[in-house]
Formats: sequence, C-alpha cells, structure tokens
Amino acid sequence: MDYLDLHNSSIVVDAHSDIPLHILKNKMEGNKDEEIFNAYHMPLLKEGGVNIVVVNLFENLHPEGSLKEALIEVSELKKQLDNNDEAILIYNKEDLHKALKENKIGVVLSMEGMEPISNEIVLLRTFYELGLRSAILTWNWRNYFASGSWETGGLSKLGKELIVEMENLGIIIDVSHLNEEGFWDIMKIAKTPVIASHSNAKALYNHVRNLSDDQIKAIADTGGVIGVNTYFTGDKEKGEVSIDTYMNHMEYLLDVAGEDHVGLGFDFNGYLGSPKLKGLEDCSKATIVTNELIKRGYSETTIKKVLGENFLGVLENILK
Repeated sequence: MDYLDLHNSSIVVDAHSDIPLHILKNKMEGNKDEEIFNAYHMPLLKEGGVNIVVVNLFENLHPEGSLKEALIEVSELKKQLDNNDEAILIYNKEDLHKALKENKIGVVLSMEGMEPISNEIVLLRTFYELGLRSAILTWNWRNYFASGSWETGGLSKLGKELIVEMENLGIIIDVSHLNEEGFWDIMKIAKTPVIASHSNAKALYNHVRNLSDDQIKAIADTGGVIGVNTYFTGDKEKGEVSIDTYMNHMEYLLDVAGEDHVGLGFDFNGYLGSPKLKGLEDCSKATIVTNELIKRGYSETTIKKVLGENFLGVLENILK
C-alpha cells in the first residue's frame, strides 16, 4: 500500500488550527496588505492534502477587547477567502459537499474560548450567522461559562444554558481545554456528538490537557471524535516528544475509543512562535501520519477514518 496514494485518495480533516490568530497577529504587526491565509497557509494545506481545516477564533483579552479581536479575525479571514478560488468557508452541508466535490479547501470556523460573547448568550447567534460551527467554552482559565484545565469548578448556570443553545443553533461542542468537572457537566447535558478537537491520552502522559480513559470512552459514547494533538505527547523538557510519541497517543486512543472516534487535531502553530514537533512541524507533513499508520499495521479503512472520515461525520451531523 503506497502511503501517498492512500493519503491523496482520502479526505483529510485537521480539526484544530490557529490561522485566524496568525491573521490577527500579522495585521497588528503592520502587514495590513499581506494575505497570510492565501500566501502562507494555502500552500501548506495543499501540500499536506488537507481537505477541511477547522480554524479557531482565539482571544485572551477582557470580553470587549476579545469581541473586537474576534470580529477582526472573522472579517480578515472572509476578505482573504473572497480572493481565493481554491478555498471556501463552510456554512452548511451544501458548502461542505461543494468543497469536497470541487477539490477546494473547506474552512470551518470555531471559537477557542467564548470570551467574545461575554455573558450574553444571545451573541452566539450573531457568530453563528458569521459562520461559527464549533466552539470550546473556555481556554485554560475561568470565564462566565466554565473553567479551563488549570482551574477548578464546573460549568456555571450560564455555561449549561450555552450548551443547550449551541445544540439548538447547530454548533459542535468541543471539550478540549476544559477541566474534568466541566467535561462531566457537559456529558450530562449534551445530546449531539461531542468532540475533543486537540487532546491526547492521560494514560500515556499525565497532563491536565489530556483525557482520562473514562473521558475518552464518554466522548466515543456520544458519537464524537478526539483529534490527536502534536502537543502534550510527552515531557518536552526531557526530550520525550517525537513522531513516535504522537503516534503512540493515536494508537492508544484507537484502542480505547475505537476506530470511529479518532481523528487529527494537529494544533500546528509554529508560525506563532510555539515549539514544533520535529518531523511533523506543519500540515504539509500530514502524509507522515498516513505512512506511520501503515507501518503500524492499520487497514486502509481505519486510516481513512482517522484522516478525516470521522470528523467529516460529525460535520455532516451538525450542518444544516
């Protein structure tokens, strides 16, 4: 089985990317005319054979500042997509099918932390109209809705109401970055498939950002998917991170969750100055994962599910 042939004949979904933050950072640095999505990210996505990429609005300011930054990110992304005949923002199933049929890169808008809507759930509908189709309640801290992985306390009353509204509108619930209390609060409420867009296995590396076996199984029970993350695969200070540690997490998740519930959530953000995983630095290297799965003895059916079919199923379920 040739890994490139298999990869190129598969649908590939990267469930977590910080491209909008890169766009914002580039704009704030004064490069107003440079279309960073088209000039920098498109070549990498195409080289890696990525068909669908989930891009996250991310802010770390007070709510008013976060709202402004999120709107800038959306506006700049849309402007750059308007100048790109090879990519499309996905609002609905028709857009998704068009992207796949016409071999365009489909862009799905997500939000990593709900700071931009402050404590006004009504604003969620506004972001939905702008294209928001997936969201994480909070990043690593506490906000009006939930607590991040480094904090204590579960979902607030407002957070529980937000989960219901997300499902009403058609927004995927993403539990990456939530602490365990908030995670289990969501599991009591959610009626649609829940994802962890970029999380790994706590059994292999005991880190607050990784998932316990019970959490992994609970996500699978909802029909959801876990995207394997290039971070938190081992202790980087001890040199314990590599493609092998990344693949070990993928293999473990496949064993615990099953082949229908594991995907890719690379979280490549070396372009933001964060450390890169050697050999798997950006999405142009996505073919390496296909090769590694073949080496580890996985079938073509399983590999295609991991590369994209599993996350594609979640999108098909939520899109209207």
